[in-house]
Amino acid sequence: MSDMVKEMAHRILIIDDNSNIHKDFETILVEEETGTGLDALRTEVFGEEPADHTVKSRYELDFASQGQEGCEKVGQALAQGRPYELAFVDMRMPPGWDGLQTIEQIWRIDPNVQAVICTAYSDYSWEEITNRLGKSQNLLILKKPFDSAEVAQLASALTKKWVLAGQASLKTEQLEHKVKERTDELAAINEQLKAEIVEREQAQQKQSELIKTVDNVNKELKEFVSIVSHDLKAPLRGITTLANWILEDSSDSFDEQASEQLNLLVDRVERMHNLIDGVLAYSRAGRREENTISVDLGKFIPEAIDMLAPPENISITIKNEMPVIDCQETHLMQLFQNLVDNAIKYMDKPQGWVKIGCTDEGSFWKFSVADNGPGIEEKHFDGIFKMFSTLPVAKEVKGTGVGLTVAKKIVELHGGKIWVESEVGKGSTFFFIIPK
Repeated sequence: MSDMVKEMAHRILIIDDNSNIHKDFETILVEEETGTGLDALRTEVFGEEPADHTVKSRYELDFASQGQEGCEKVGQALAQGRPYELAFVDMRMPPGWDGLQTIEQIWRIDPNVQAVICTAYSDYSWEEITNRLGKSQNLLILKKPFDSAEVAQLASALTKKWVLAGQASLKTEQLEHKVKERTDELAAINEQLKAEIVEREQAQQKQSELIKTVDNVNKELKEFVSIVSHDLKAPLRGITTLANWILEDSSDSFDEQASEQLNLLVDRVERMHNLIDGVLAYSRAGRREENTISVDLGKFIPEAIDMLAPPENISITIKNEMPVIDCQETHLMQLFQNLVDNAIKYMDKPQGWVKIGCTDEGSFWKFSVADNGPGIEEKHFDGIFKMFSTLPVAKEVKGTGVGLTVAKKIVELHGGKIWVESEVGKGSTFFFIIPK
């Protein structure tokens, strides 16, 4: 038989001690396969198209005379990777195994083989057979003498059933393989998630420790601020008082240079006092717990300006309608006062002005505080917001370099940002935005 025929043929094993039975199966399944009679029968029973007659047979038959020999052939076929699909097994094969014992041994070797018991006698009842072999879908009984069409029908149906079972088994294996791959993948992801959870828990623990450390630092800072406020400002007040007494009591005995030096001393002490106040203001900005409330800036800003008591030569106006915003009132008061006071303090024009404006930018409010003061060089735009940073202006201006730093901190605490635009000699405009 050619390789093509072997590839397409179904392998069937006939186990019977009668050689004439072997010939009968060969006649029915091989020789008659090429005839039109069996093709017509198959078409009538199964609805199949006539076979291609270039293929000599749909079946490859092997024969054995005893059960032991048949089992050996089953084992060899399985080892070669060409297992039998179907076995026709005679019930009586003296002096060897009977059909039941033979099928028991075959299924121990290859449980997928379809088995047909061929018998002319009722040697065993169906109950006895199932008790021996179990209830199996791979077992049928064929009574002797058997009909050719019945044999052909069994061979066709059972070999197809074996092929379909193999395909289903393959698909099941493929599915199980995919399931295993997916399970392994999920297991790896699970392990990764567990590792990430451990890392997150460790990070949260470190964060808790850092928060505790920051709280302790803030507590120490608050205590330090109290110490600075009391222990540093107290001697400064004493120096100022003593210097003023000396000036009042001994002004007649001092020459002009001595009086000037004492006035300079008082001025330096006052400047030091203002620096301490600025540091305290910066340290307190954002640390004070305050509830957020709705503030009408149309009424709030004029009140903040009045508290500054601006000089008569500087006009302060609000350009447009101010919104009502949710904020921390004390912080906002300090923010506007610092920006307006900064414009007043550095004004170098006989007639100065400060204009406060606000525009709606969708998701945030954009505020501006503009003046017609001396202006700021671009190289100083970033530096002016740093602690103790002051501009080289007139000597009579007593700036501490803290006001804009405090303003920046307050704006950032509200989730916004602040910047300046300026032209030397024409003035400056400070902008800041606050999310709605």
